[in-house]
Order: sequence, then C-alpha cells, then structure tokens
Amino acid sequence: MLSEYAVEPAAIGADWRTFKDLIDRFGADKGRLISRLPAKWEKKVIQAAKEAGVPDVRMSSIIERLSHSKHKVVDFNRDYDHEADWIGNALREHGTRPFKAIICGAGKAASAEAMEPDDCSDAHPLFRATTSCDVTRTADEIADALHTLTAVSKEVDIVDPYFDLRPARGNYLATLVSLLARLAGEPGQTKAIRIHFRDHDTRPSAEILARDGSTQVTGLLPPGYRIELYAWSEKQGGEDFHDRYVLTDLGGIMIGAGLSADGPEESAAFTLLNFEHAQGLRRRFSDGSTIYARVGSAVRIRDDGSTELF
Repeated sequence: MLSEYAVEPAAIGADWRTFKDLIDRFGADKGRLISRLPAKWEKKVIQAAKEAGVPDVRMSSIIERLSHSKHKVVDFNRDYDHEADWIGNALREHGTRPFKAIICGAGKAASAEAMEPDDCSDAHPLFRATTSCDVTRTADEIADALHTLTAVSKEVDIVDPYFDLRPARGNYLATLVSLLARLAGEPGQTKAIRIHFRDHDTRPSAEILARDGSTQVTGLLPPGYRIELYAWSEKQGGEDFHDRYVLTDLGGIMIGAGLSADGPEESAAFTLLNFEHAQGLRRRFSDGSTIYARVGSAVRIRDDGSTELF
C-alpha cells in the first residue's frame, strides 16, 4: 500500500510553491514516502532553496515544514555515492531496487519512471496511490501488505483484541511468522514489535505465554528484534476494545477483519490512517493510558529466545 519515491532536493527545494505543494502529497497516510537519498536529504533541500534565492520568510517555512515531516522522509537503506550527482545515484539505485518514480527536473533522468514536480497529481499513473484495499486473508498476503510500513518504522504496535498464538484461537502465528521472514531481509533494523490484545479469563498466564511464545518464535526474530505481548482490559463506561490496527511512528493501517490468516476465501479491508490519528491510537496502548487498563505483566521475547516479564 506504500510506495517509495526518489525526490531530487533541487527539484523540490528551488521554488517555494513547488515545495509546499509537493511535501503535502507525501506521508504514509497518502500512500507515498520520500526516500532519504542521501542521508541528509533535508539539508540538501534547504541548500537548494538558499541557492535559488528563496526569501527568508519562505526559508523559515521550508525549514519548519521539514522538521515536521520526519514521517514523510524515510530511510530505505539506500546507498549514496557522494562523488556522483543525485541523478546518477537515483538511477543506480533504481536499477537495483526500483522506486515507484524518480521526481526530478526536466530532462535530467533517462528513465520511464522519471517525472517532473508539476506532473505529481493523482491523475498521473506513477503518482497514483492506493490508500484502502481488500487483502486476502492468507499469511503471505497480509504480511506483504504490512511489510513496507513495518520495515521502515522504528516502532510497531500490532493491535488485535483477539490476537492469540494458540492454534485453536485463530491463525495469528502464521501471519507473524510470514511478516518476520520479510523483516529479516531488511539490513540494520532493530525494533520492538508490540502486540496488544484484550484480556480474557481463558487467556494463559504471562508465565505460560512467555514459555510457549518463546518456543514458537525462537529462530524467527531477526537480530536485534524483540516481541512484547500486552494484555488490556476495557474501562467501565469507556471505549470498546474492538478495532484492529498496525500502528507505527510513521502512521498506521486499520484492519477490518483482523490479522488471523483465515484462508484465501476471505478478505480484510486495509485502510491507511491519518498520521495524527495513528499516533493518538498508539497512546491508547502506552504507559499511562487513560483509555484502557493494562492487565498483569507484559512478556518480552528476545531474538535469542530469552524472555522477561515486566
């Protein structure tokens, strides 16, 4: 559901209106992310604006907007050769791992996927984005739909009131295993995957969950990853705990029928969430939440199979 774009700093930074219009079209909620190419992409945009003579008042606005666009400009682990120009780097990387499009100045990139800033509208096939779709409820299809967002995010919260690693309670484990297999191929990533579910008197204790969960995921967690399992209860007269999400520091996806891989005959609606909305939902499942109450100890499972209750 998310596409990666290479955006030339000079093409977006040299004109205030171009910058303002283009930066607002990106973000996980829009289905488009800007590749951090190079690592100091924002500084390159500011430099381009200065060299183009953008007035000070507009410069201040560009700097401020960039500071609030951390969820739009994302590190996809791209290589960058500082001895080559930006276009050369973009084309090389595109040949290795294609972008959805390369947005650059007129005539700069000899590629069918090159487009100019003025062409960036929803009507253009290279810029068209899907923000809601039906996903077949197989482990691989669900994992594919979640892969990009979870791979580039630093923090991941999986929210499903019915999430359960026990086979008799739904095929959630298959989805988790398939997603972890995809994340294992992403270099240099370390993160906690926090799983939040609703407490119930039939749920196993935290000690049993730690024991069985460790057995089920040992050898599957990429180096530096850990899984954390949290039980929550509804508060009297408060919010119902029903909706399912995958929420991250970059945004989130609302998932209609849940994350259990129930078979190719069924589908679940996946809808990208507004960034601020996603962050508000994450706070419902964080320390100090006033919406739901944490129940008992949480379980942490590390990549070496060791566990901790906390």
